[in-house]
Amino acid sequence: MVWAGIKSNDQTCSKISILINSSDEAKLITESDILRILKQNNMEWEGKTVKEIELSSIHKILAKENYIKTVDKVHLLGSKLQIEVTLYKILMEVQPKNGEKFLLDVNGVCLPYSPKVGNDVIVAQGAIPCTLKKKETVTLNDHELYELYTVASLIHADPFYSKLFHKLDINDKQDITLCPKVGKLPVLFGTAQDAQTKLKSLRYMYDDVLLYMSEDKYAQLDVRFKNRIIATKSKT
Repeated sequence: MVWAGIKSNDQTCSKISILINSSDEAKLITESDILRILKQNNMEWEGKTVKEIELSSIHKILAKENYIKTVDKVHLLGSKLQIEVTLYKILMEVQPKNGEKFLLDVNGVCLPYSPKVGNDVIVAQGAIPCTLKKKETVTLNDHELYELYTVASLIHADPFYSKLFHKLDINDKQDITLCPKVGKLPVLFGTAQDAQTKLKSLRYMYDDVLLYMSEDKYAQLDVRFKNRIIATKSKT
């Protein structure tokens, strides 16, 4: 058994296997990205013996990457190097009126913007001041951003609304407008206060009222007020 272990350590690494766990439509990091990252950090495996491969160093390098949430496995199976990582699940792309774009994951973690972000994420734009640093989590102290995060999370969790709305717009008065994907009325939502109740009332509006209305006669729906939905007529 000792001789078999020594012989195994002297084997040349024959292959690398990379598994990326991601439920997003688009992966912010791909297998080829991980290979490039390792090579840029002088982590070579081709032609190396098993005992020469620094598994802990590979783990540390990948753990520093922006979009990798956890490095689940870095180990050797015979002469094959196996790597498994889990990516952050992106909830929202944030586009401040003044400032650089960034991303929030489903747990409110702030991440740098990537053009690889998929079309299934909600886009938030408008008067959004933000002092969050990379991998900090949004809190109540972040006011406008926290409001958007709260509403976006509720929309994301509901299959009906996640298919309907793709954009949140916030104005200087901190009023949020829900913008639909196709051919539906924008919804003046207000703040995140009573957000669940507002969404419940709005669902009733879609299921039982709008069926009997000509939507092209109206400019928007307004759910800011308790127990009331206002349909504003279009000027045209």
